[in-house]
Amino acid sequence: MSYGAWVLAAGLSAVVAAALPAGAAVAAGPAVLPLDGRWKAFQGDLAAADLYAPAFDDAAWAELRVPANWYLEGWNVSGQVWYRHRFQAPLLAADAVASLEFAGVDYAADVWLNGTWLGHHEGYFEPFSFAAESALKPGAENLLAVRVDSPLETPQAWSLRKRLIKGVFAHHDTRPGGAWSPRGQEANTGGIWASVALRISSRLRLGALRVRPEVDAATRIAAPVVEVGVDLAPKSGTKMAAEVSFAVVLAPQSFAGPAAAPLRFTRRLAPGHSEVVLALPPRAVELWWPWEQGEPRLYEVAVTASVAGKAADRAETVLGFRTVVEESGGAWRINGRRTFLRGTNYISTQWLSEMTAERFAFDVGLMKGANVNIVRVHAHVEPPAFYRACDEAGLLVWQDFPLQWGYTDEPAFAAEAERQAAAMVDLLFDHPSIIAWSLHNEPPWDADWMQYRYPDYDSRQNRVLDERLRAAVALRDPSRVTHAVSSTREHPWYGWYSGSWLDYAKPAKVPLITEFGAQALPGLPELRRILPEDELWPQSEAAWADWEYHNFQRKETFENAGVARGTSIEELIANTQGYQARLIKLAAESYRRQRFAPVAGIFQFMFVESWPSMSWGVLDVRRQPKAGYRALRDGFQPVMPSVEWDRLLFAPGDEVTLKLWVVNDLQTPFPGAALQWVLRRDGAAVENGEVPVDVAADSGLRVATLRRSDLPAGHYELAVRLAARDGKPLGRSEHAFEVAAAAAAGNPGKSDAH
Repeated sequence: MSYGAWVLAAGLSAVVAAALPAGAAVAAGPAVLPLDGRWKAFQGDLAAADLYAPAFDDAAWAELRVPANWYLEGWNVSGQVWYRHRFQAPLLAADAVASLEFAGVDYAADVWLNGTWLGHHEGYFEPFSFAAESALKPGAENLLAVRVDSPLETPQAWSLRKRLIKGVFAHHDTRPGGAWSPRGQEANTGGIWASVALRISSRLRLGALRVRPEVDAATRIAAPVVEVGVDLAPKSGTKMAAEVSFAVVLAPQSFAGPAAAPLRFTRRLAPGHSEVVLALPPRAVELWWPWEQGEPRLYEVAVTASVAGKAADRAETVLGFRTVVEESGGAWRINGRRTFLRGTNYISTQWLSEMTAERFAFDVGLMKGANVNIVRVHAHVEPPAFYRACDEAGLLVWQDFPLQWGYTDEPAFAAEAERQAAAMVDLLFDHPSIIAWSLHNEPPWDADWMQYRYPDYDSRQNRVLDERLRAAVALRDPSRVTHAVSSTREHPWYGWYSGSWLDYAKPAKVPLITEFGAQALPGLPELRRILPEDELWPQSEAAWADWEYHNFQRKETFENAGVARGTSIEELIANTQGYQARLIKLAAESYRRQRFAPVAGIFQFMFVESWPSMSWGVLDVRRQPKAGYRALRDGFQPVMPSVEWDRLLFAPGDEVTLKLWVVNDLQTPFPGAALQWVLRRDGAAVENGEVPVDVAADSGLRVATLRRSDLPAGHYELAVRLAARDGKPLGRSEHAFEVAAAAAAGNPGKSDAH
């Protein structure tokens, strides 16, 4: 790494003067030396404990890329891996403050610099840093050693009383091997998966900013409060307090606006760590809105700290001003506006180092293309770039904590879980897209299905843990909604784990549906990348085992859902994708017709495949759409005509009843609109009609009912179109059914699942 790659802070040139080539420009910010690249590495569970020593000879070690999950580098291992990296440090001024900063290590890390232990950290998603100036060798070569431990859960803990806070990255249906096979802990996610850097400031070190966006949505008057941790180094060995000056600038970041003058504050701080609170005066602001309601206006806050008139360090963040309320009846209001949540569940990948800002922006674009207005980050935390993409796109986020099913109730685990939950809140606090925290997905005390899987199931397990986490997070962040759990009551799973897909037409019992869906195979090109050619049409238990390792659920597909295997892999792909699409369309439209009576939000499961697999994604791992993606897009149209039906198969003479609805999630009314329909039999039109309708804002209304008892046998398709007064299309819907002489009266339509 050349010295020209450094980013240097104004006023800090004396700190790293020896590092600057002649004529180099000095920019705003602390000095940051990236340490990414090829590091020496060694799998070390049974190795000697002194592998951190500078004198140790690592010449024979292999190399690993940093950042990267080690599995992506071909290391299919678990447990401890040692990393060693040599770098040249610059000469430093006497008052320089240096820290080693890690953006993400999975799962635990011990760090040594030049043989000196700097500290320990646990938790895969939380950035962390260690003070390094006492161990650093300025102007010389330095050795950084990191012992990373990403162990398997022990047989005693797996899989009901786990100890690792990794959520879907340790135990989940979508992991390699699935949730319940002996191979479910394979393809370990360990490694230094995010960037490492040496950061240098002067006299003090600023932590990440946390800005409380106190705002009145009606008046748009905000009184933001900036919170920042400050680590002040003693000067010349003394422990005297120092006057620290703070300059704070709040300015538009994503839109044009007037330049803001810095606001100045002074605090007298003792050496060591202090939490500083800087209350900004009230001001008028632009609000951050979800994409279908307005513009996602973003602001930047920059804080520069100075000591004795000399700039010491700088920190920045981006935020938006908005309010969030969940009403007692379950309705959600963003900036005071009632908002129906049309969501999906998301796991970007099993190995976070392979995601980039560009890939996240692409996924967010695909979500908006499917008319999704909120995404549930399912039982894990994504990298910061994902949340930035959501902020910029106006996509709401429902954020889970990485607890999935059962964990030990030991006090030490509860304390660590509470610490990591607070870390999640602090890490993501400034992202306006996040409107809710949910802390545990299907905990044992809320999942009585576990009694059939675990002989030692305890119906009280983790209840105290979850209440402790809920209380801690709600106290730490009163600006958002906090749910202790994502409850099994919110996960109907009709047509997959229970009942029939047709049960989605029945009245809902809860205001939130946070999981619904079905599996579908990817297209044949992707399936050929996943499986060897001789397993594309499985004929043996060994072949089926490979399918199941890649998450395919055989019993649920063929027995519970009743999907027909067909006579070729092409037929099976079409059958599974057709079933997933029909289920998603029925569930989405049925729940949206029940808007706020009682349903306030729905989340399809799952948006993408997080590895080369065949599970619940409506997009495969390469983001190629299945039929379910189109069904999600149509079922989530903000303005949607919908057909309510109760049967799919009729005998000649049966009464066919089809109820036509218009659902409008927007705050915009459409007076003078027209609902038009055409009924076709075997492709030929047999009836068409039109009814005028004034579409109110934020509404759902049954507009017409079609009844026919004279339909001869045939395949029927009803196409419905909603047009504005000027003829502009607002939404569309299609519905298909059969009239067959062999049909028994009252058939509920289950044959459509085959």
